[in-house]
Amino acid sequence: MNREKVLEVRNLSVGFTREKTVIDVVKSVDLTLNKGEILGVVGESGCGKSVTSMALMGLLPNTSSVRGEILYKQKDLLKERESSLRKIRGNELAMIFQEPMTSLNPLLKIGEQLMEACRIHTKCSKKEAREQAVKMLGLVGMPRPESLLGEYPHQLSGGMRQRVMIAMAMICNPEVLIADEPTTALDVTIQSQILALMKDLNKKLNTSILLITHDLGVVAQICDRIAVMYAGQVVETGSVEAIFANAKHPYTRGLLQSVPDIRVKKERLFSIKGQVPKPGSIRQGCSYANRCEFVQPLCIESGPGLKVYGEQQVRCWLYEEEGALVESAIARD
Repeated sequence: MNREKVLEVRNLSVGFTREKTVIDVVKSVDLTLNKGEILGVVGESGCGKSVTSMALMGLLPNTSSVRGEILYKQKDLLKERESSLRKIRGNELAMIFQEPMTSLNPLLKIGEQLMEACRIHTKCSKKEAREQAVKMLGLVGMPRPESLLGEYPHQLSGGMRQRVMIAMAMICNPEVLIADEPTTALDVTIQSQILALMKDLNKKLNTSILLITHDLGVVAQICDRIAVMYAGQVVETGSVEAIFANAKHPYTRGLLQSVPDIRVKKERLFSIKGQVPKPGSIRQGCSYANRCEFVQPLCIESGPGLKVYGEQQVRCWLYEEEGALVESAIARD
């Protein structure tokens, strides 16, 4: 694996104003995406995954407050002008949005939308843009790509529309592809095809992919590393193998326990007790303290930092000072 950093997020916080008060929904997030790597960002709905992706693309409204650094090839995107961002966005950094039906313009033919993306960023001719559109539709496994250029989004199935979205995102051969829940609302068979397609594009074009999902099965299938988010913070990072074999954070352990195992018959499925805290409701301490079975007084008083522990990074007081002792206690539990 090439360890060259292509995208690095440092201390990223995103807030929105409510009643003249800025409430952070993403807090001090650090992420690193290496060249040719697939990084999975996982967590429950409302944990800040999609807001983080929108911040990376510079697509948040002006009313939001974005602090920190987003380094793309050592260039801080938060300090770039909008005109400079437009050249990078779609060309070098591309995004697949969550819902393909609302992301595609229902009034424009598929070919027009694909060619527009190509012509804006590469300044190619209409003929060249058409050829590239046909090539990309073929690359993402679409049948009869030539005739598809003349069809409208409503004439395609959900899986085909998602393939068109991937083709549109990849048409300029971006360095980084951000995929926000790319298999949402698709049936299991189509999900598998889309994931295989993304993995194939990653290998053929060496595209770095930031995959946002709540599905650990998806992560296990195609990702190299995982970043687990909870209540706007990254609580654990590590390789897929390390985290699935020995998750450190109690929340990550809970997520893994929540995945049904078809090999074992259980009367009741596991679920993490309690609810995700509302943004701004936790003023001090660990954001997971009210749901954690290993909570201690220190957790209520102060929030832990993200510390290196073996092959992983974990945000938990259990691994701050007495990691080995606590880990053995958890293993026995």
